[in-house]
Amino acid sequence: MNEIRFYKEFGPLGYLATYSAHGFEKDGIFFKTSEHYYQAQKFEDQLVRELIINAATPKIASTIGRNRDYTLRSDWEEVKKSVMFDAVYYKFKQNEDILKKLLDTGDSFIIEATVKENYWGCGPNNDGQNNYGKIVMLVRDRLRLEQHKGS
Repeated sequence: MNEIRFYKEFGPLGYLATYSAHGFEKDGIFFKTSEHYYQAQKFEDQLVRELIINAATPKIASTIGRNRDYTLRSDWEEVKKSVMFDAVYYKFKQNEDILKKLLDTGDSFIIEATVKENYWGCGPNNDGQNNYGKIVMLVRDRLRLEQHKGS
């Protein structure tokens, strides 16, 4: 099986990253990146959410989202994978140029090749959970099925 390894929003595979500049609308709100969406969903406090949504860059959105002076929603650990799924799904669903690129990856195994992250990525020893890569592959499967059904 082919393997696709990406890291960060730069280069030909940068479109796969949460920081890639591919915004989308969900629930009547425009999110500049999937990172903006993901970080905003961590909080129930509308002011914190708006700070994140309006952040100039995904890095700033991420920094705000990681600030533990703000209270995380109580169910965050239970919902964070489904939130990330939505972030990735809407990003690709609403950006046809990268949807085609994603579908063109075929059945390749997608890996977020970050050495700092064992939960979302492959980690420094390639033994991380790669949850982000797995979500991208699930989204690819769902979008391929939707295209096949003509929806």
